[in-house]
Amino acid sequence: MESVGKFEFNRKDLIGHGAFAVVFKGRHKEKRDWEVAVKCINKKNLSKSQSLLGKEIKILKELRHENIVRLLDYQEMGGCIYLIMEYCNGGDLAEYLQTKGTLSEDTIRVFLQQIAKAMKVLQSKGILHRDLKPQNILLCHPEGRKSCSINTSIKIADFGFARHLQINTMAATLCGSPMYMAPEVIMSQNYDAKADLWSIGTIVYQCLTGKAPFHASSPQELRLFYESNETLLPRIPKETSANLRHLLMGLLQRNHKERMSFEEFFHHPFLESSSSTKKYSPFPVIYTNSGSGSSSSSSSTSQLASPQVLLNSLLSIVTDGQRLHSSATTRTLRLPIRNSAAGQSKSQSRL
Repeated sequence: MESVGKFEFNRKDLIGHGAFAVVFKGRHKEKRDWEVAVKCINKKNLSKSQSLLGKEIKILKELRHENIVRLLDYQEMGGCIYLIMEYCNGGDLAEYLQTKGTLSEDTIRVFLQQIAKAMKVLQSKGILHRDLKPQNILLCHPEGRKSCSINTSIKIADFGFARHLQINTMAATLCGSPMYMAPEVIMSQNYDAKADLWSIGTIVYQCLTGKAPFHASSPQELRLFYESNETLLPRIPKETSANLRHLLMGLLQRNHKERMSFEEFFHHPFLESSSSTKKYSPFPVIYTNSGSGSSSSSSSTSQLASPQVLLNSLLSIVTDGQRLHSSATTRTLRLPIRNSAAGQSKSQSRL
């Protein structure tokens, strides 16, 4: 057994590995039933990504919430940096969707209520996640009880791309996973915290339908799709409730200025606990009952100052050992993890 502060792990208990890190399942030395995820990062492999790790640690130290994966400890020993993270025994949302296919509106509501609580904390601290996707949403099931959506805890993970953003300022860095990137991000325009709302809308849509609302065979094609479609709307199934339809239409607005605000998201009727809540009055966009059509407003993203970041940045940020990865549910720029132990999220094995 190897020790890291108050915790220990065995290298035989490998959970997964990525470009920069290997992750092991560990436990507290005295409280033997306290399981943790031990992320071991070789400093030689970090190169330019070391600053991202520093930012991730700094942000995680600020965040203490039941719906955010907790950083328990971190230490530097023998050329490695060890992050002791909260262990989630239910895998990630991507794995859950792969098993379930689609989710009921009640299950989506339960999960989304918890995501909203976590986002409130990020908003209060001026933090953008910038890489929200099913792989970074972890599930925890209660020990000794049959797991179901009602008693499943949802936790947001992987703050490697997260950053602070002051009020009324914009970010310009191209990062995240293309399938879940807001249009303004993938088109290399300046963006604000509403980029996270688009990602949440994409996740909700995928939970409902089993696929992303807008997709392409490559990041370049997805960018061209957004550039050539200033007014686009997702095809929402006809049987979708009015409240969920309204929420999706508000989150998936191509023009970030027309996108739903965080306050509207936090207080949306769909998130209310009762399924018999009042129907929301129409959001200020036009859509058909079939879930397809076009918005009455044109995009105004061209009014934003562009930093002239080329899409090639998508490839340049992929360092040695990383590659593009695609599956039926996602396309990501970050190295996929090959799990060697069941029940643990891929996300805990990446920077």
